Amino acid sequence: MAGLILYGVARALLMTGELPLLLPLLAALLSVTALLGVNAGRDPVTSLTRLGFHVGLFAYFISFPLLSPESIEQGFSDSVHQSVGWMLILTVLGFELAYHARRLMLSKTPALTFPAGLTPSQSRSLAIFLCLGLAAWLLTTIDYSAAARVSLVDLVLSMRGRIESAIENPVTELGQWAYFLSSGLYLAVASAFLLLTSRKRASIRTHFICWPALALCAVLGFLSGSRALFLYSFAPLALATWVQLKRFGLGKTLRVLAVVWVACVLITVWVAMSAIRGQDIRDYQGTIEDIAPVEYARGAFDMYSSSALIVQTFPDQIDYEYGKSLIALFLGWIPRSVWPNKPYPFGLYANTIRGETLDDRSASIAVGLSAEGYGNFGLVGVLLWSALMGLACCFADNFLGKFHPSNPLRLFLGASLSIWAAMIVRGGVPEMFYMGLQVNMFPIALSLILRLIGKRSRSFVSKTLISEPLHSYLRPSASEG
Repeated sequence: MAGLILYGVARALLMTGELPLLLPLLAALLSVTALLGVNAGRDPVTSLTRLGFHVGLFAYFISFPLLSPESIEQGFSDSVHQSVGWMLILTVLGFELAYHARRLMLSKTPALTFPAGLTPSQSRSLAIFLCLGLAAWLLTTIDYSAAARVSLVDLVLSMRGRIESAIENPVTELGQWAYFLSSGLYLAVASAFLLLTSRKRASIRTHFICWPALALCAVLGFLSGSRALFLYSFAPLALATWVQLKRFGLGKTLRVLAVVWVACVLITVWVAMSAIRGQDIRDYQGTIEDIAPVEYARGAFDMYSSSALIVQTFPDQIDYEYGKSLIALFLGWIPRSVWPNKPYPFGLYANTIRGETLDDRSASIAVGLSAEGYGNFGLVGVLLWSALMGLACCFADNFLGKFHPSNPLRLFLGASLSIWAAMIVRGGVPEMFYMGLQVNMFPIALSLILRLIGKRSRSFVSKTLISEPLHSYLRPSASEG
């Protein structure tokens, strides 16, 4: 991040003779300064959620005004740019103050309640969870396919596009249960990841079953057409590959080259997904010349312009929400069929400001964590929303600290939680919260179940040792004949 800041400053000075936007630059420097001591005296994995917040803020809100200020939307006044700049600075300050305040309250290092290694009963349970997770995901896919009256192939390959022969807004047999059962895919992936990485040498059968499960999740993430789901789905495969490379004894240089190669593959696949999504992958007829990576990057990463639009509109044209948008966050789990008048997420304002309506809108437009806070209470709301995010990230990092350093599930959850934090910073807060909840709820539940199974196994061994005489476990010496 520091290197990108230097590049942005040098580019602006060489091209225009002026510094980039000053306040976003100060926000970037604050973020980098906060990250300089992120591993001081601590296990780095226990700060991954905090890292996800800062990376998300830098990538989605600071990168464009810093690296390519001419690409952001034009027409905003200097006062709007100034307000957005202060908004970014307050976002970093509010997050860090709340995060460290909570850490001071939790001054003691969390006890290790999730030990390393797998007992035989835990391994058997993971194999069962892998099968159950895949079956649950397949069940929801078949159920939706039957309700929409389309084939499974058409449904999977549609990439968020409209299927002409499909029934609009189909009513499935599973109803609201589909939200939970479709998460079975991530239960299966977490189980496969643990079976592969918990032992130094997994069996051939384990490799034969688990690697296809990880690859299936990555492919389905791509076919979903969602950038966020693709990151969630690709991370387990990348992490499992990284662990295997380390076990092969590859040197640091080769591992760095492997990371660079994976990054190139990730960028290539992301660009391809951005070009194809919204239509059936089989119907794509574009050429390489039709691919516009700069436009795709601008649509995905230029959240600065979306924030400026909110600042320009509130409160002059639309009154502040005064906390009303939190209803969609805390009560968003209630189905709209049960609560027809349930408030819509704050991001809908971005559509209405651009002249779209609820029923006739091109897509949901993300405004980000900071802009939602501003739309509720102005700059004070930015501090409040950032502080809430800081408390949530501290809770998540403290949870990661309860795992033994050798427990691979800690690395799995750390990566997933960091992506969750980055997506909440970027997207609509309720939307990204519930998307991340759908991805992470079963892996988190899996960690609790495995701990329970491990406790029972150790308790059984302890009771057996106590109930038997000690001499029955000792070999007789040679003198005892």
